[in-house]
Formats: sequence, structure tokens, C-alpha cells
Amino acid sequence: MPFTTAQLNAIQVTERVTSSFSILGSLFIIFTFLASSAFHKPINRLVFYASWGNMAANVATLISRSGIEAGVDAPLCQIQAFIIQMFMPADSLWTLAMAFNVYLALFRGYSIHELRQQEWKYLLLCYGIPFIPAIAFVFVQTEARGRVFGSATLWCWITVKWDFLQIAVFYGPVW
Repeated sequence: MPFTTAQLNAIQVTERVTSSFSILGSLFIIFTFLASSAFHKPINRLVFYASWGNMAANVATLISRSGIEAGVDAPLCQIQAFIIQMFMPADSLWTLAMAFNVYLALFRGYSIHELRQQEWKYLLLCYGIPFIPAIAFVFVQTEARGRVFGSATLWCWITVKWDFLQIAVFYGPVW
């Protein structure tokens, strides 16, 4: 059963309110990190790097259904879908990087300097891996299924006709 207009509006308002709080939280982390060198520890730097992606993802969810309403072929929809596909999975990769940092420090005896040397690799992996499907999906379409990115009810993302990709490149790896 599809959502009613009233239900979609309620979801959209909720989505925008919670996205706004998340953006404020990300900005707080970023400004706190930049304002005080006391926060420049390895784990805080990883949270700082992740916050940029979180903020981007929340800007995309703040757009909410406006991307769909602009039309699934519109740049707004395709950009929103790209940002969601790029930065939402990156968050779980940053969590993995943080856990790996703890492992390196506790079980491999890495120093702060050695941990810092890993950060460029984390940046490359955490933002590089999700970039590949995100950019590819902007261009992929078939006659039978249409574009990969389009209406996903709440925002533009991977459409129902391509739902196996939701599992393959988002839910599966995150789980």
C-alpha cells in the first residue's frame, strides 16, 4: 500500500528536522576539532573526517522528496542519489577504520605517529570505495529498468527496479 500524501509530508518534515539536527552535530564536531588542538588525537581525527561525509549525507536527506518532485532525470535527483550512495556507506567504513585503529594501537602497538600515517589510506578507502558505485550508477540505465538512480520513496536513490543493488552495495556491506 503506497503512502498517502499526508504520510509522505509527515515523513518529509521528520526527515528534514532530523537531518538538520545531524548537520548541526556534524558542524559542532568539525568546529570543535578545528578550534582546539586538544582534540587532534587519532580517533578524533577519524571522527572529524567522517563528519564531513555525515554532513554531506544529511544535506542530501534534507533535500528529501524535492529531488523526486524535480523529476528522476533532473540533476537535483541524480546529485542527491549520488551523495546518498557515496556518503552513507562511507560512515560505516569510517566506523571500521576507527575499530581498526583501536586494533592497531592495542594489539600491534602502533604509536600515534604510525596511526597518523594510516589516515590517508583510510580517507582513500572510506571515500574511494563508495565513490565507485555512486559515480557508476549515475550513468547506468537499461530499457527494461530505466536509470539506477530515481525515486526511492523518501528521496532519490537506487530505485525498486534495481533493488538488488541496494543489498549488494549498501545494506549487505553495512550489515
